[in-house]
Amino acid sequence: MQPLKRKKIGEILVERGDLNPSDLSLVLAIIKTTGERFGKVCLVNSLITEETLAKALAEQFGMEYVDLNGFKIDEAILDIFPHILPQEAIYRYHFVPLKPSGNALVLAVADPTDVIKLDELEFVIGRPVIFKLATESAIEQALQKEEEIDWDLKGIFEEKPAEQACGAKIPVASFEKSVRFYRDLLGLSIRKQSLEEVVFDQGLVLVPGTYNANLPEGLTLRALVYIKVSDIEECFSNAQKLDIRIISKLAQGNANGKLFFRCLDPDGNVVEVFPP
Repeated sequence: MQPLKRKKIGEILVERGDLNPSDLSLVLAIIKTTGERFGKVCLVNSLITEETLAKALAEQFGMEYVDLNGFKIDEAILDIFPHILPQEAIYRYHFVPLKPSGNALVLAVADPTDVIKLDELEFVIGRPVIFKLATESAIEQALQKEEEIDWDLKGIFEEKPAEQACGAKIPVASFEKSVRFYRDLLGLSIRKQSLEEVVFDQGLVLVPGTYNANLPEGLTLRALVYIKVSDIEECFSNAQKLDIRIISKLAQGNANGKLFFRCLDPDGNVVEVFPP
């Protein structure tokens, strides 16, 4: 099967009459020198607007463009989303939940080029996702309104930034397997252990049970857990040797340039591992 060949973004912009051919040549010359992304060069040099870029990207990736101006969240999604993933994940994956559509969820994103992150987000949510495209600034503005939304996390997650303690209480099927994973592989120290819970440093607490017992039919909940380790490369190497399922290989984060990787714990929760 032939791989999907997308039309180049510059070509789309020229065809739409949004960019002059001479400006296209200028942008390509700048990219060759600086290595910057096409869209960023166009925006920095005021050749196109952010909305124009988003509409062109939507055409390139076969997505629908959505204008979030005056956006108000569909209240139907408030009954679903807290069951699926914590509020911090919205900022981590940088999206806005728009509405449910049958068994699927409709989400607005700004960067359709990060296919790995979009695939990972759909995996974490555990149900089909319909992605629509919005501008970066529109998503930022929508996220700034999050204080108007009652996510009702019901004590499952403490709202702490990902760069701090993971702050999660995780139901697990087997204390033995999970302790082995978090203590022996990730190096967390046990602060307290009983039949009811295992308390680690970094704010992680394991309790017996399952997330999915009382969820509406068709929903699957997976937690997002953020763990700091002193030697990220050694930890990643050990994870590979122990046949841990890796969903994002060791790579540099876009925001801070630090190495990180993502894997699954014994209960299928997504664990992001990063250095101090």
